[in-house]
Amino acid sequence: MKLYSHGRDSDLREHLAEVMLAAETPEERVLCACHDLGKATAAWQAYILGNSRESPHRHAAAGGLFAALVLLELNGAEKEKWALIALHAGAAHHTDLQELNTDSLNGLSLVAVDRQVGEFILDPEYGIASLLPEVPAEVLLRAWEKFRRMAPPASRERFQFKTGLKRAVSPEERLKIYLHCRSLLGRLCLLDHASAARQSGKPVEVREWRARFPAEEFKQRPAREFKGAETPVNRLRSCLRREFLQTVEKEGVFYFIDAPTGLGKTEAMLCGAELLRQREGLSRIVFAVPQLSIADQVFEEYFPDCRAQIWNSRRRDKTEIGNAQTPPEDRRGNGSDVEALAIEEHPFQMPYNVTTFNQVLLAMCHPNRNRCIRGLGLRDAVVILDEFHKLPQVILPFFFRIAREYARLARCRFILGSATPLESFQFWDLEDSCRIPPEATAPIYRAAEIDNRRLYRSMGFLTLQELETEIEAFQQESDRNLLVVVNLIGEGSWPLRQRFQQAYNPWRQLEELKTPGTGRIMVWLDGLVPPLLRRDLITACRDAMRHRPVTLVSTQMIEVGVDLDFDAAFIDYQGLAATMQRGGRVGRNGRETPCEVGVFALVCSNGDTSFEQLIEVRKNYSIRLRQKPFDAIFKQELKFLDLEIDFFKEWGERFLHDSELAASLSEFQREVFAGLTAAGLLEQLFRIDVVGMQSLGATFEKAQFIAELFDSEKASEIIVVESQEVYDELSELNRRIKSQTSTGEDRKRFLTLQTDRTVAPADRIRSELGLVPCGWIDYPEPIEVFRVDSMVW
Repeated sequence: MKLYSHGRDSDLREHLAEVMLAAETPEERVLCACHDLGKATAAWQAYILGNSRESPHRHAAAGGLFAALVLLELNGAEKEKWALIALHAGAAHHTDLQELNTDSLNGLSLVAVDRQVGEFILDPEYGIASLLPEVPAEVLLRAWEKFRRMAPPASRERFQFKTGLKRAVSPEERLKIYLHCRSLLGRLCLLDHASAARQSGKPVEVREWRARFPAEEFKQRPAREFKGAETPVNRLRSCLRREFLQTVEKEGVFYFIDAPTGLGKTEAMLCGAELLRQREGLSRIVFAVPQLSIADQVFEEYFPDCRAQIWNSRRRDKTEIGNAQTPPEDRRGNGSDVEALAIEEHPFQMPYNVTTFNQVLLAMCHPNRNRCIRGLGLRDAVVILDEFHKLPQVILPFFFRIAREYARLARCRFILGSATPLESFQFWDLEDSCRIPPEATAPIYRAAEIDNRRLYRSMGFLTLQELETEIEAFQQESDRNLLVVVNLIGEGSWPLRQRFQQAYNPWRQLEELKTPGTGRIMVWLDGLVPPLLRRDLITACRDAMRHRPVTLVSTQMIEVGVDLDFDAAFIDYQGLAATMQRGGRVGRNGRETPCEVGVFALVCSNGDTSFEQLIEVRKNYSIRLRQKPFDAIFKQELKFLDLEIDFFKEWGERFLHDSELAASLSEFQREVFAGLTAAGLLEQLFRIDVVGMQSLGATFEKAQFIAELFDSEKASEIIVVESQEVYDELSELNRRIKSQTSTGEDRKRFLTLQTDRTVAPADRIRSELGLVPCGWIDYPEPIEVFRVDSMVW
């Protein structure tokens, strides 16, 4: 009895056998062999052969449920755990990991009443029985009979099934199950896509899944030495590196390093990662930073002479699953160029990889199937999160717990660096982390040559006009280099650009910065600058600062990893950690006298400060903060933010050092988080609700709220190109992908052109940029393309 999977020339049994290459355990073999069981119905076979235009029913949930019942019948150790893994990974191979609701289960009855399905299961020559000779036929038969009883929507069997899982699987175990689901789902989808493409007639080789993520021979980069004479600062840098390498010698999952800015933390973390990689036999190092603009600088500074890549992927996961319809199955199968495009986006291919927090979090714990595939590439890695304090506090209790289990499952280690300390409160679950002893770091924070590099003073509350006046006064009175950092683009860097009569043309700005001259030049570096220009702008800015005065107006993208050394700064207040990070771009190598950092609170058009506005936007628009258990944690975070706001209001006339700001930050952390516990958090995150008889499985979709970093400014992404020729090339590549005639090189070029030129202007200022509309690009989702105004000047 031959059945089809992806057209007249395909073979369902052959497809299942190829997908079984994804399995690593006997239990996973069961799921892979059963995952497309729903395609065995007579109605689906007619649809596959083109005899029916519309899909007769969903098929993925049927394979997942049947595999779960087989594993329960086998009665092996941890049978409930494996049943839950099989149920979710099987049902999600065309959607996402989530609770199975009425919509996803509505095809069960049509599968259960089809005699052909039962025959396919039990056929010892061609069916599932032939793929699983280790499973007795009577086990398959009992599972099929139970499946038929569970298929009707009002079945009591469903309720008993779900109740049994809830009793047998604790919330802590559900976390482990979720991560195992992700791993299995990623492998299953990877092989499913390759087999589907081959079965559909494409020249695709179906290989064991690890072949898609080969480990290159690791060639270590040349270590970066501290330049200049043996100075007190350089001695402290060497001391910090030495202390951290001693810390990395210990066995652990998390390795923390905190130290003031400008002390070589990045190099110390990389040296520690290289030591860990060699000792643990790992394959790659992933260096993650809060945002891409920072990644550009890190890539340029630390990886010029080794096998490395920087990943400029757009963030696509903006749809809140909890607020959206269940994604439909891709009824054409997984062999399309669009699916290939999603799978080929892989930010962890090289021995050294520079990417963003968001990409690491998406790969680690997002429930989307393509994110699960990407997570396979993060295995066997040392993951560095530089300035990890930029992670939202509402996700930290979950991130650390997930990262620990992910490290066990995927053979990872985590290095977390920051210019500000994070104490090991029970709430964070960091009691077993490794870190430099406080007695070693405290003297570094207090050392005069470090702490006297700059002095912070309050400039009070300023309107945009008052800030403009302060900038103009500084530029008239001084030829020193000035850094201006604001929190927002729409109510910060963009109106400042207009006040100083600077037209929007990032390519022209770069050329002007490279043009020799002696007078002051003003430069803008914010989210309106396409990613491909940011690294060059920073390099050109550093070169220009040696010969002429520069005023750089930026946003938070200047905070981390940007090796620019300004003489003075005006900084928009966004809390103590951000203040110290932004201040770290001033007087990094010391001056004869301390550099002054003015800290102001920018007053927006609605009367709130920009810091308060950012908090309010999160309250109003981040769905995560209205979901349990994140809402309860955010209430605690608001107490912390209130303390930071009160700190600025009470600052007064005092001049403060970095060490004093860090001490206040630690005090606020202790006051809010030291006494909290994480009791019940995982129960709320991964819930099994036994009330509803029409659903199955656990609630896994809330994990997206850990993986997605909220963007505080309402904005829509667009592509900005420098010429019509670039748009024409994008359009042609888009056409090939849409018509399924693209090559791997086509898709690689398409992604590069697209991601390097994607920006996200606030909706209200887009019309003010002076852009020329070109057209639209379809993939991965529709996005409008614009051309900057004439390049002739």
